[in-house]
Amino acid sequence: MEMHWMADQVVYEIFPDRYAIGQPYTSETKLQLPMYTDDAHHHGTDGDYKTRTWDQLPVNDPPDNPPMGKDFFGGDLDGIMDHLDHLQELGVTTLFLTPIFFSPSNHKYDTLDYFTVDEHFGGEAALRRLVQELRRRGLNLILDAVLNHVSDIHPWFLAAKAGSETYREFFTFSEDGSYLCWRNWNQQPEMNLSNPAVQNILFRERDSVLQKYLEMGIDGWRFDAAPDLGLDASRSISRVIKERFPNAALIGETTHFGAAWVKEDVFHGLMNYYFRSALLGWLGGEISARQMNHAAEEYFCGYGMAGALCSWNLLSSHDTARLKHVLPESWQQELAIVAQFTLPGVPVVYYGEEIGMEGGDDPDCRRPMVWDRTRWDTEALSLFRQVISIRKARRELRRGTFVSLTQRLDGDAIVFLRYTEVPQEVSLVVINRSVEPLRQRVMIPHSHLYHDLPMENLLAPGAPYVRMGQGYIDLDVPQQSAAILVPHDRLYPHYRFFKERMNI
Repeated sequence: MEMHWMADQVVYEIFPDRYAIGQPYTSETKLQLPMYTDDAHHHGTDGDYKTRTWDQLPVNDPPDNPPMGKDFFGGDLDGIMDHLDHLQELGVTTLFLTPIFFSPSNHKYDTLDYFTVDEHFGGEAALRRLVQELRRRGLNLILDAVLNHVSDIHPWFLAAKAGSETYREFFTFSEDGSYLCWRNWNQQPEMNLSNPAVQNILFRERDSVLQKYLEMGIDGWRFDAAPDLGLDASRSISRVIKERFPNAALIGETTHFGAAWVKEDVFHGLMNYYFRSALLGWLGGEISARQMNHAAEEYFCGYGMAGALCSWNLLSSHDTARLKHVLPESWQQELAIVAQFTLPGVPVVYYGEEIGMEGGDDPDCRRPMVWDRTRWDTEALSLFRQVISIRKARRELRRGTFVSLTQRLDGDAIVFLRYTEVPQEVSLVVINRSVEPLRQRVMIPHSHLYHDLPMENLLAPGAPYVRMGQGYIDLDVPQQSAAILVPHDRLYPHYRFFKERMNI
């Protein structure tokens, strides 16, 4: 089966209210607009809405608790468009936006109208401008589909509570009047996705929610709370969307080992929290290199090669503490970033990670993007640019198979191969967590790492080459560092290790 285009991407996740305010507004002028100051624009909810000046967030006053979501900083879609140069210079190829549809909150996970882009973000006109500009630049856009639940003041739910039999079937009520709601949060009643009328509105009809925005030009959907959707609904969504939009990317959010949700008849890939838990657990000293190695093999095999290569490998998100909070040492962060861009899967950069933003557990991880360059971690930015460039240049890191060699080692390191059917497309990746250098001979079971072949470390340009032995390599990797070793076939002026006649 041909690999989906998602496997080649570098994804950048944006929480729109916190990324940037579009011209000509400033933080002060944007927050003076009626949509932020007039109670009528708060969609009929009561109380405690507040606006927050962009760069005046005290350390002891983080953003509001997410289920409430009543503090607004004023970010919008035009602000994203104003900063596309930064993202392209970084090397990003796909944007993922958390929900943008009409909602009373800043996070928009409590939808009021799927067919309306929220005025806080500029409305549908702003989305169309963004889609057009992304297309001009050759960038992709993934939107967040929150189909499992809506706001408790959604017109459908209000009608259901008022006694409408039709809309009552959109939800699941008990005889006592209670209803199923997401994680027992009664402000977010769950939709009855087995109801054909609900399915028609959300995804089956040509003018349904999912199809409307794909027709507008977005490139795919990330499905919030995929396990809550259920496999039957997920398969139905996949079947309908793939028939009309065969190139659309469908990514499911699973916060566990979600192999059942990444198959040919369900999603192309997953939000790979299994990867995140294993990697950060290992680098933080909570699990062994052996467990980390098994976890990588498990998701690669369990998701299937295509599913693993299209799944999103994240280090942080709008739901988690940021990388610097979880792994406070710079060497830990560097090893995590190298692993994110070399292990199987699509790297997802949460906004601000590339400049070293701080942030603890949700909601502290949703601070406004820092645009003052004097506050940027330039070393982090340089590393992100370096590994993104390496991944783009090395097809095996995007589409190659995965073979772990960790079990052959002594010590606290993981070592693995990524390679394709093309002989010279091979990378040997070494990530050494130990406080000791990794100096070991490792047998390499790969047909195209030839005896005497020079290997160069892409993370250390200009460093001495390491020559392959007769089926082995002698590693010498410093403590708490990494290497990406690839063949260097330009050392001899009149000899090449890789000849066209040797191709498979």
